[in-house]
Amino acid sequence: MSAVEQQFAIEEVSRGARTVRVFKENFSCLGEILNCLDLHAQHDLVVADDTRLTFAETKHRSAHLAGYLSANHNIMPGDRVGLALPNSTEWIVAFIAITSLGAVPALINARAGREEIEHCLISTGCTLCLHARDDIPEDIPELAMTDIARIASADHAEDLPHTLRARDDEALLMFTSGTTGLPKAASLSHESVLTSLKTIQYSSALIAEQMAAAYGIDYETLLQMRPPTVNLLIFPLFHVSGCHAVFLTSLVQGGKIVLLNKWDTHTALSLIEQEKVTAFPAVPTMYRDILNLTDRETYDLSSLTSLSVGGQATPPALLADIHAAFPNAILGTGYGMTESNGTVTLMVGEPFINNSSSVGRLVSTLDALIRDDAGDVLDIGMSGEIFIRGAALMTGYANADEDPFDDQGWFSTGDIGYFDETGLLYIVDRKIDMVISGGENIYCAEVERAVDLHPAIRESAAFGLPDERLGEKVIAIAVPEPGQHITVEMLADHCLEHLARHKAPKEIYLQQVPLARNASGKLVKRAIKATHLERSL
Repeated sequence: MSAVEQQFAIEEVSRGARTVRVFKENFSCLGEILNCLDLHAQHDLVVADDTRLTFAETKHRSAHLAGYLSANHNIMPGDRVGLALPNSTEWIVAFIAITSLGAVPALINARAGREEIEHCLISTGCTLCLHARDDIPEDIPELAMTDIARIASADHAEDLPHTLRARDDEALLMFTSGTTGLPKAASLSHESVLTSLKTIQYSSALIAEQMAAAYGIDYETLLQMRPPTVNLLIFPLFHVSGCHAVFLTSLVQGGKIVLLNKWDTHTALSLIEQEKVTAFPAVPTMYRDILNLTDRETYDLSSLTSLSVGGQATPPALLADIHAAFPNAILGTGYGMTESNGTVTLMVGEPFINNSSSVGRLVSTLDALIRDDAGDVLDIGMSGEIFIRGAALMTGYANADEDPFDDQGWFSTGDIGYFDETGLLYIVDRKIDMVISGGENIYCAEVERAVDLHPAIRESAAFGLPDERLGEKVIAIAVPEPGQHITVEMLADHCLEHLARHKAPKEIYLQQVPLARNASGKLVKRAIKATHLERSL
């Protein structure tokens, strides 16, 4: 057994009526990982603009905020606290403070519209909201970003609590849009979150193992030589890609997080050079922007050792270009979702470079199978809906009555794919009506709901079309009410009032003919899209 296999050994345990696989050695709850703030005290944890906080300074600020939340808002273990801040040092301080009290951070999209924010807070019963907005519901107690910064930097002694919770207690709420367009809150237990974090560490260990082999040294020697990971983070912290794969993993491993709130290629490369960034998780769009930069070679990017490409499919030509530009970096990808705490499959190094059409192999703590529409399990090579089961999955939705699991504990991902004979998974389609634009999930129902709010619109349909830079772009087709005056420009402005800018349709078309519907009254998207494409020729 290799050193990596020993470090990440798996065992089977009983969870109710089922048996699941977990890591033999792991933290028991999020409260335990706060000890890492002392373990890495003098290392930098987060860099954001002109602010730089060490682990010790972050602990100090979090302790002050935790004391305030306890004394002034009576936040108790199990309380749900909305966290609707942009990526910032305040977000990290607030998360640690809430967790230290045994409370549950509800991670809300800070860019969401007012309706979405209100739905997230009220439907989950949040007792407080930490935010940087001006439209929080009046009946929800709140703490603004400026107040958080003031409280956190207060100059008085305060110890950070270390409230321990049971492994099956709720640790986090993370929101994922359903087919209705209203966000559903995935309830993530301590065990499921920590299983996911250990899986991410396993991925890092695989990268280290490949680097050791490339350098001709053993794995343990490389670990002693390798400096702490430095992540350039562009993904939102309310996503599993930001929260789990970067923030919580850095907290455990003593890594540094460099925040970049708005994508700018020159700024990104400057930060990589200045902060000696080693890991850059990004979507294909961002890598394409970097490769197209004419002065890229003027930046020292030699610190990069790990490049992960996610959010959307990576064209083989782009992957080859990335590999050619950064030959010393290990490339990786994966497939996951909020309901599974992120990672479902992983693929790192040469296997990814040689087969970019696959999303990798199942992680060791999850099972998966492929089913047809009748629910029958399909053979290898046959496409159907992907179902998953394991310790890293959520316990359910906190603000929805539906039971997302079948009687055997299988969860429907809504994605269509197949396994090949070697165990590699391929995603071929999405059953859910969703567009991935620039790495962001955009649900068409949410876009349609915003368009339909305009009084001059009778009905609308949204769908995705290929886009060279974004991967996909959202198209909206709208049918005006008879006799109503509406222009594309007016409707575009209306959408920006009800949707985050990245969710607003990139193109809007008006038509007088009713949209195609089936016998049950549902929109026939395939026919609507086909009609649009014919009209565009």
